[in-house]
Amino acid sequence: MFAMFSTATASTIFNHPKEANAIYGEDAKIALPNVMESMDNRINKQCLVESLGNRECLVYLDPDKQLYKSADVDVLVERLEKSTEALAQIPTLVSEKKWSKVNGVITGPMGGLGVTMDKLSKLSENEEKACSLEKVVKKDLYAIAAAVERKNSAETLKFHEKATKDLVDYAKAL
Repeated sequence: MFAMFSTATASTIFNHPKEANAIYGEDAKIALPNVMESMDNRINKQCLVESLGNRECLVYLDPDKQLYKSADVDVLVERLEKSTEALAQIPTLVSEKKWSKVNGVITGPMGGLGVTMDKLSKLSENEEKACSLEKVVKKDLYAIAAAVERKNSAETLKFHEKATKDLVDYAKAL
């Protein structure tokens, strides 16, 4: 019985060959790697994904497709304006002796002022002057925070006035 089955199977396979699915000459269209281009890309481009076997770069950095290119000046200036508006609220809060709210303004709406000024200073044409004024404004804000901690209205208002003047100078230096 086994002999009949295997003979029948063999005759079916060999007597009715299947058609080939490949088209003549398709295998000749294999792209060979360009060694010189790969070496040039390796030197001039930044590789993001590398194969483990032969360390061939699979994906290069494309500067046109980057999500983040640099800081947006309009957004930074808007943040600076919001911080200036928050700074203007401090005298009212000091006169009402709302020390925790003054501290909240300094750490809340004005909390990112240092980072914003730092980025704006780096983008400025007068980077050295902007950086020096940035340090002065930061010292003024630290002085306001220290005066608030001591609950000293006169000192807080004095440093607020100085911080406002220095922030205006900083904005002009940009």
